[in-house]
Amino acid sequence: MSAVSEPIFIFAGGGTGGHVYPGLAVAGELVRLRPDARIVFACSDRPIDRHILEPTPYAIVVQSVQPLPASIAAAAKFVRCYLASALQARQMLSDLGPSAVLGLGGFAAAPVVCRAAKCGVRTAMLNPDAVPGKANRMLARRADAIFTAFAATADKFPAAVRAKVHHVGCPVRREFMEADRPQAIEHFGLRGDRKTLVINGGSLGAASINQAVALLADELGELGGAWQVLMITGRDKSGPALEARGGLCVRTLDYCQRMDLACAAADLSLGRAGAGTVAELAATATPAVLMPYPYHADQHQRLNAAELCQAGAAIIVEDARSPETNAARLRETLLPILRDPARLDTMRQAARSVKGADAAQRVARWLLGME
Repeated sequence: MSAVSEPIFIFAGGGTGGHVYPGLAVAGELVRLRPDARIVFACSDRPIDRHILEPTPYAIVVQSVQPLPASIAAAAKFVRCYLASALQARQMLSDLGPSAVLGLGGFAAAPVVCRAAKCGVRTAMLNPDAVPGKANRMLARRADAIFTAFAATADKFPAAVRAKVHHVGCPVRREFMEADRPQAIEHFGLRGDRKTLVINGGSLGAASINQAVALLADELGELGGAWQVLMITGRDKSGPALEARGGLCVRTLDYCQRMDLACAAADLSLGRAGAGTVAELAATATPAVLMPYPYHADQHQRLNAAELCQAGAAIIVEDARSPETNAARLRETLLPILRDPARLDTMRQAARSVKGADAAQRVARWLLGME
């Protein structure tokens, strides 16, 4: 058992911002409900996890566990790293005696969730995407509760575990609802008399979006009297930068630590359709042009975006993986919205009709034994 009186909670998972940020939303609500709670994030060894988590007040434990191998040659390393993480999880659970464990999804959730379930620790899982990933499908039978962002996701799990599924929505950090536009404009050095297009390919970036937008520099430059661009490129996928032609103001970041302020500044968003991104757009009533990640076999980002699109708050543009084709598609879809204030306003009104559940607080209450 833990040697301290404060309750301890382990949040296990990572590998992308889409796994970590919903966990941070739950952590924030948990601490608001129980200020003496201690939270430990058991994350992957990918740099993005530490980059997101290091500015927070939470403890970080880095695991060596790797994704499932794509080849037999990589199997030995996978087994070695998994066994090391399993031993680490066993020691961590023994030392900390957590009140509950929350799996955040992804390969880094597996060692801790499996060990917690074996030890009888209350264990829950977050499943933000419309279609469960491999790790969550594998871990579903071990968890006491599974929290999903979409009601239809329950049917994607085996029938034997569906009674444990709770549709709550995707947890969004409270800061997104509290951020305001003047603060955002000042923070990013933007102009208050221009509308803002935020281009964001997710925590790891989206090279195909960056490259397509760069080809639209002349057309975007013609809109510089009314619009400005905040472009978040991703650290390893910057590609050709969008040039500030004409009167267009462009602010470029390789990573944005304050996405709450980016959403507050945004009059329109262009980017991927990860579950966290879609939930943040809904929470801030931000209209969007979405280009779902094209390499997922289950195309779950398209499903993530469905509610916003059905409401009229977002439009999907297929990512053709070709910069020239993508630029042509954005020329037909994105530019007309930028030129039509009435259409943009209609999309924003539609975005306000998509209300998200108070997911973060509901998950936090479960972890505290209040639900």
